[in-house]
Amino acid sequence: MASSLHKTLTCIAALGLSVSPTVALAQTQWMSCPIPPYPTDNIERPADLPPQAVHIEANTALFREQGVSEMSGDVQISQQDKKMRADNATYEQSSSQVTGKGNVTFSTPTLKAKSTDFNYNLNQDKGELQNADYRLPVTEGRGSSKRIVRESQQLTRLEQASYTTCPPGNAAWSLNSPNIRLYHEQEQGTATNVTLKIRKVPILYLPYISFPLTDKRKSGFLFPVIGSSEKTGIQAGIPYYFNLAPNYDMTLTPTVLSKRGLQLGTEFRYLTEKHQGEVKYTLLPNDKIGTVSNRYYYDLKHNTQIDERSSVSLKAEGVSDDQYFVDLGNSLQATSEVKLERRLTYKTSGDKWTFSAMTQDYQVLDGGIKPHSRLPQLLLNYRPLENSKGLDMLVTTEYTKFSGSKTATNGSRLDLKTTVSKNFANDAAYIKPSVSLRHSEYTLDDANKTRVSRTLPTATVDAGLFFERDVKQGKYLQTLEPRLYYTQTPYKDQSNIPVFDSSENTFSYGQLFSENRFTGKDRIEDANRLSASVTTRFQDQKSGREVLRASVGQIYHFDERKVTLPGQTAQTGKRSEIVFETGGQLNPRTNLSSTTFWDSDTKKLTANQVDLRYKDDKKRIVNVGYTKRKDEFEAGRLSFVAPVKENWKAIGGVEYDLLNNRNLESVVGAEYESCCWKTRVAGRNYLLPDNKTRDNAVFIEFELKGLGNFGSGTRDLLQDRVYGYE
Repeated sequence: MASSLHKTLTCIAALGLSVSPTVALAQTQWMSCPIPPYPTDNIERPADLPPQAVHIEANTALFREQGVSEMSGDVQISQQDKKMRADNATYEQSSSQVTGKGNVTFSTPTLKAKSTDFNYNLNQDKGELQNADYRLPVTEGRGSSKRIVRESQQLTRLEQASYTTCPPGNAAWSLNSPNIRLYHEQEQGTATNVTLKIRKVPILYLPYISFPLTDKRKSGFLFPVIGSSEKTGIQAGIPYYFNLAPNYDMTLTPTVLSKRGLQLGTEFRYLTEKHQGEVKYTLLPNDKIGTVSNRYYYDLKHNTQIDERSSVSLKAEGVSDDQYFVDLGNSLQATSEVKLERRLTYKTSGDKWTFSAMTQDYQVLDGGIKPHSRLPQLLLNYRPLENSKGLDMLVTTEYTKFSGSKTATNGSRLDLKTTVSKNFANDAAYIKPSVSLRHSEYTLDDANKTRVSRTLPTATVDAGLFFERDVKQGKYLQTLEPRLYYTQTPYKDQSNIPVFDSSENTFSYGQLFSENRFTGKDRIEDANRLSASVTTRFQDQKSGREVLRASVGQIYHFDERKVTLPGQTAQTGKRSEIVFETGGQLNPRTNLSSTTFWDSDTKKLTANQVDLRYKDDKKRIVNVGYTKRKDEFEAGRLSFVAPVKENWKAIGGVEYDLLNNRNLESVVGAEYESCCWKTRVAGRNYLLPDNKTRDNAVFIEFELKGLGNFGSGTRDLLQDRVYGYE
């Protein structure tokens, strides 16, 4: 985590504020700006010279033991890590004072410069350069200065100076100040009376600014977070970053929401040898238009690695009220949240066993039925045999105490399951029979302390064949993989067993090879069924790329399924839907994935999801998607990134409800990128969870290489909405 923490630019501004926002250095992959070499870069010293010795080379020289020596013609002077070059130079040996004129270059590990002349004392490591162009090697920052004064090894002053990370002759932006100080030991620079220019146009005045000379982090104000939304109005936040220690930091973000008031956001991160975590807390103490005045959100994540085999993790998320994300959320995922989880987990393991203990609770936002809390859940897995001549044995023991609302059925469940399987396999075929026995014991928290139990065996047989051949004259390897999966579980009436955590799985290709169609352990399906499927793959023999994979499968039921959830009726169909699944990397730029469900009885397509994704080496991106779920939902998706001219990209995405002929969400944006700065702008229109109200938002962001980014989270928005955008 520590490597991804902020680097900051600190400043105090005069824009109606007592302090001015500055920048966190984002982890951005920048294009490389051309860096011309300095003539001092190729000065070499004899290897046998001591570091303190002054080494001078020149075409001609007049040497005097007393007084001033004179040199001319490509004069090269070096001592320790200092290197100088000039057309003409003088050297006074007694004081180690050197001067130079004409095509002067000066180089240290922290500063490189070109100037008209210099005057420098090698012993004291101080001097000055006139009319200089300079470069900071670590950050690639550069600029010009009327006078550079080297006060010491720790301090350099730049008078009437400019600073940018753009290449020479193309300063898209620059900071200009009469006084810049570079504190090399502290690895930071400061400037006063700063003017930020875009091209040559001043756009911002800053009385004071500090900035890093390396990639290391430091405390300071970050650039503002700016945005706009119909729900919140104009948003303007000024984050302050605290570099508390190398392994933990904190960011405070006071934000003005023009329609709602002042909001304070806090983010604290930490990383130690055994602990890591993140705490987020946002408080809006006096919402001017909300139905709830005091509004907050928290998100806590923590993990402790006790030893190599044991760990503790904590996740807790919550809000003040049901409408928090609708009013204040800034993403489609946030505005559609219906339940927030709080979970504490302990895990440990041995050579043949694993153990976990968990407590879990939820905050429900939609007013629906709250899932049962687990207070606690204890799970022990013991595997006495693992692939012992193909034989496996697994014993699972789980105890859970369920607690729900006052009107819900509460109680505890003890579940024990033993599974034994044997795998017979070679290169062409396999068959894997498996038998299991499950016993579940329930104790209910009613007046009678009712006890309910259930014991059921299950047998499965999984078998498959592998065929392969070369196609297209050996360019591709094609496989054919037929598979059968049989499941047998006898019927047992389970209507007297409460439903704590069971629901019916959404049918998928993976469900063909599952022994139970229910999640959880409160319902065990009565099964007498056979799943049949076949898969074929085409693999590029040269690259190993899976060009195409296609699978089709169906379940055949030999008996009706009597076990149901409350309110359901028995399933009597003899066959499941036919499920088709395709995918693959059609070429190095194009990926396809598709899942289709076909009801062979009604001859209708019941569900379908298709995603086609294209991305080439020119960073052109096109994503096309389609989703259909019976007659309940049907939507199309399109997103793209299109370079329109040099340095410019157009970005967009839309999800459209085809059943109701309405736009669910649309995003459109543009990005400009050079080697030293970027800007992004995006607009978003989306439907809120009430399926009636729409919201609009505008996002703007700037990134200046070597300083950072300011604006709203435009990049995060576009990454969420456009697959493959970086």
